[in-house]
Amino acid sequence: MHKARFLMAATALAAVASAQFQLVAPDGYANAEGNASNTYPWQRNASSIRIQFIYDSSHFTNQSVVGPIIISNLRYRANATTSTWAGGSWPNVQIDMATATSDYLTPSTTFATNMGLDLTTVHSGAVTVQPGTGNGTGVPGPWYIDIPLSSTFLYDPTSGNDLVVDIQLDGTGWTGTSISADHVSSTGTPPPMMSRVYSTSGPTATTGTVGTNYGAVCEFTYVPANGLFANFTSDVTGGASPLTVNFSDGSYSSDPGGVLGWAWDFDGDSVIDSTLQNPSFVYTACGSYDVTLTVVDGAHAPSTITKTAYISTDAIAADFSEQVVGPLTVLFNDNSSLPATSWAWDLDGDNVVDSTVQNPGWVYANANPVDVTLTVTRLCAAPSTITKTIVPLQQVSQNVAPNNGLSSGASVYFDLDVTNPLGARITALDVFGSVTNAPFTVEMFVKTGTYTGFTGAAEEWVSAGIASGTSAASTTTPSNCTFTQPIQLPMGLHGIKLWYIGTGPRYQTGSGLTTVGNADMMMTLGTSRGSSTVDPWAGSDITPRWWSGTIYYDTNNVSGSAGIGAFAPGCAGTMGVPHMTASGNPTLGSTLTLTVDNLPLSNMIMCTGFSNTTSLFGALPFDATPFGAPGCFLRVSTEAVLFVVGAGNQATWNFVIPNNPAFTGQVFFNQALAGDPTANAFGAIASDAHSMIIGN
Repeated sequence: MHKARFLMAATALAAVASAQFQLVAPDGYANAEGNASNTYPWQRNASSIRIQFIYDSSHFTNQSVVGPIIISNLRYRANATTSTWAGGSWPNVQIDMATATSDYLTPSTTFATNMGLDLTTVHSGAVTVQPGTGNGTGVPGPWYIDIPLSSTFLYDPTSGNDLVVDIQLDGTGWTGTSISADHVSSTGTPPPMMSRVYSTSGPTATTGTVGTNYGAVCEFTYVPANGLFANFTSDVTGGASPLTVNFSDGSYSSDPGGVLGWAWDFDGDSVIDSTLQNPSFVYTACGSYDVTLTVVDGAHAPSTITKTAYISTDAIAADFSEQVVGPLTVLFNDNSSLPATSWAWDLDGDNVVDSTVQNPGWVYANANPVDVTLTVTRLCAAPSTITKTIVPLQQVSQNVAPNNGLSSGASVYFDLDVTNPLGARITALDVFGSVTNAPFTVEMFVKTGTYTGFTGAAEEWVSAGIASGTSAASTTTPSNCTFTQPIQLPMGLHGIKLWYIGTGPRYQTGSGLTTVGNADMMMTLGTSRGSSTVDPWAGSDITPRWWSGTIYYDTNNVSGSAGIGAFAPGCAGTMGVPHMTASGNPTLGSTLTLTVDNLPLSNMIMCTGFSNTTSLFGALPFDATPFGAPGCFLRVSTEAVLFVVGAGNQATWNFVIPNNPAFTGQVFFNQALAGDPTANAFGAIASDAHSMIIGN
């Protein structure tokens, strides 16, 4: 093995000694000035910094790189200026390079998470800033920082994986004067197609701030790789045992005959487990495993690579969500990455375990924020702990006692004006029922704008969710009912209809409208309505009446919770109204699936945008009646549209959500448009519209 490594090193050194090439990344800036400048990292003077620049692989492949390369030198360019600087030196700089673990657009704020298993320290020591004078305003400055790498780095941009350059500068020992470096921001032409992650808290910082589509112009010196280089990837690197892992050979040989043989050791026992190029292996037990691949070709010494602790089975990451289900009553749900074998909950922040069940509930003494901690274990894996701050109570109540009621199958109406810019996630209701000791449900219907004048117009409403519970033993005691899937409502005015089955709504006879609320939402009440159990839209208005009850909710700015929900209806075609169903909540690091049914042609155009009030067409909703589609409205802005082909009169759209905290609190709106040639003159219909907010 030592001989093989020596031969590999000799091959690499011979390659570096041959003709060298240079390219500038971002591509397009070899002779063009960037549109930004920055002191990070080379004008920090006596200050420390850690910064990662993540370059898209296309910067290399678009500049005639057709295979793996060996990078031996980095150069940075001074920003366009007329100034003169004396130059200087930092004695203590570490530069690491690695293949990126994610695309440049979705870096993690955790530095280590961005760097692949080929992480290499390519420089440790001094970096010199050359003295110089700028070439003038708008003209690229000189290459004022030249860094020969003490260890070369093998990078294969043809794999599609991006490149990370990690610079750690401790700020000590600086002498001289410097100038800011040439950078490119997201408005550059061509766009930078790179990002940075930085922290000024020290060179060994573990987390930083993401600057998407922004970074330094850099010149890379390289030679095409000459030799045999073992490498591999796999479809997964962890999970519950037994775990099946599919390995893919990524080795490279400059020999025209390519790689001829493979020897795999999957479990670190120095025994060859497979000689296939792309094998599979089942890890039956809990543990962490080294994986080794040795490859041979017809021209070079064998090449071996070992990835230490590459596969980890049963390693668990703790996580949980919470739902306010009643006055100061919170239900907790274990959402850990794998099924745990034990749970320890500190539910009141006193560092004492309060529960060892998987999904406990807790009643709090007051509404003050409290730290909740969950520790989980699984088999041989180390325990994992997470702490979140929760608020036990967010609510809006109509606190009048009911003095009248309706029978089962009746409805009440009110307006709910959500004033929180991030919307609100309705989790549960307290209601007064006219039937005691009976299971009941309350279905919530929502429309855009006030309910007034639309109480019998079913086409104006969309079903947002159903809450269920058991009515109290007294009609003067509130009964709690919880939504299986909490309902996310965006900012704005919404008409609300609550349809009761199994019990009837009790209410207070009022004299006009009344408004109650807080900084998140305002509730305006004044009308009740009778209806039959089989048709929520039958019956007649009874006014004025005030609904008696409480809405429990949470907000992303308080809890960080993700949410999704329908807020406006679609329009009917030959198969009825297309309805959108979500696979879950849009949480960080997950893939959300939206399924739309009742599609006559089994395809759709999924519209995704940042607004439900304005678009390229003007104010929303946009009425399609003039185009031959009466009753159809575009309700979301169209920053992104995608044609999706489905089957069986439905289609699905997958939304991959980066595991990046910077996306927390981002609001999106979705609506599907579908072809239906005989539905109307326009030949198209629309689904109901959903809002979502990304969170934990």
